[in-house]
Amino acid sequence: MKRFLSLPMFASWFVLGVGCASEPPPPPAEAPPPPPVRHAPKLHMQSELGQIDESQTEATWKRLQPAIMQCYEDGQKRLEYLGGDVKFFLRVGQDGAAKYAYLVDGTLGDRTTERCMLDLVLGASWPRPDGGEAEVQKSMGFDPPSNVRAPSEWGYDQVAAALGAHGADVAKCKAGVSGTFRATAYVQPAGTAGKVAAAGLAVPSKDAEGAVDCLIGVVKKMKMPSPGSYAAKVSFTL
Repeated sequence: MKRFLSLPMFASWFVLGVGCASEPPPPPAEAPPPPPVRHAPKLHMQSELGQIDESQTEATWKRLQPAIMQCYEDGQKRLEYLGGDVKFFLRVGQDGAAKYAYLVDGTLGDRTTERCMLDLVLGASWPRPDGGEAEVQKSMGFDPPSNVRAPSEWGYDQVAAALGAHGADVAKCKAGVSGTFRATAYVQPAGTAGKVAAAGLAVPSKDAEGAVDCLIGVVKKMKMPSPGSYAAKVSFTL
C-alpha cells in the first residue's frame, strides 16, 4: 500500500531544506580610512622693529634744523609770542624714507607751523634701518625773543565752559578715532572778545592725523574769556 506525504508536511520539509542549503551572508565591507588632515601653511610675519644708526639720525636732524627754524620764524611773523615744545614721532622705512610722522606731544600751538615742520621731516632722507622699519622720536623747543612779552598761562578753568559748549563738535571730529589729543591755543587780548588766534594739536597715533583739521576748526570757533590786555595761552585735552 503506497503512502503519500500530505501537502502541509511537504511544504514544511521543502522550506527547511532550502534554509539549510543557503550560504551565510558575507561580512560587511570595511569603511575606507579617513583622508589625511591637511594643515594650512603657517604665516611668518615680521613684527620686530629694525635698528637705526643714532649718530646718522642725529646728523639728519641737524641738517633739518635750519629749515625747521625757518618754519618757526615764519609762524612768529604771524604770532610774535609763538613758542613752545614739539615732540616728533616718525616711522622710517627700510629704504630710508619716512612712512609717516606726527607730533606725539607739543605746546607750540600753531598748526600751520607744525605742518611746515612735519612736511620737512617727511621729505627728508633718513639712515636705512637694519632688520626692519625703525621708529624715531625727537623733541625740540622754541622760545620767542626776549623783547616779546610771553602770553599769560591759563589753566583748564578758563576754558571749561567753551569746551563744554562744543563737546558734540569735538566728539563728531573724533568719531572712529581712539586716544587723547592735546590742544594748545592762543587767545587774543581784550578787544577781540576772547577770539582764538591760533591752535595746534599733538595726536595719540598716526591714525588720528585725519581728525586734526576738524578739531583745529572747532577750537578756533570757541569763544574764550577775554584775557585782558595781553594774550593768553592754554593747553587742554580733547
